[in-house]
Amino acid sequence: MSGTTLVHVGVAASDLERSLRFWRDALGLTVIEARGGLAVLTDGAHNFTVFQYGGSRPPHPAGHQSYLHIGVKVADLGEALRRCTELGFAIICDDVDDCRPYDPANPPTQSFKVEDPDGIVVDVTASDDQWLGVGLAR
Repeated sequence: MSGTTLVHVGVAASDLERSLRFWRDALGLTVIEARGGLAVLTDGAHNFTVFQYGGSRPPHPAGHQSYLHIGVKVADLGEALRRCTELGFAIICDDVDDCRPYDPANPPTQSFKVEDPDGIVVDVTASDDQWLGVGLAR
């Protein structure tokens, strides 16, 4: 093991309050500090900083929404899906490994992709073996 520790990932938000509704309310991260246009959220092991972007944020290049994405593991996939959809966040794939259109009548059972308010793709799973490294968390 190296002497390096991942201490946070930062995301510039075009609307900090809407981003907090996504990361805190839909995905369940805990805000541990908020001040002056930024909030630090955590899962208990890693920190995630969301800060208000001061300029006009350009859109993602067409077709490259998943070029940079974030993966999260949740305790209950169905509950995370319910919170995301009730809060109005777009589910873009049913199953991150075999992207199929989201069908509310046949909800995903393994994983899904959702976009944050600025179009950052988040892969969501409840499984310890969805991707390499998921089982290392906690």
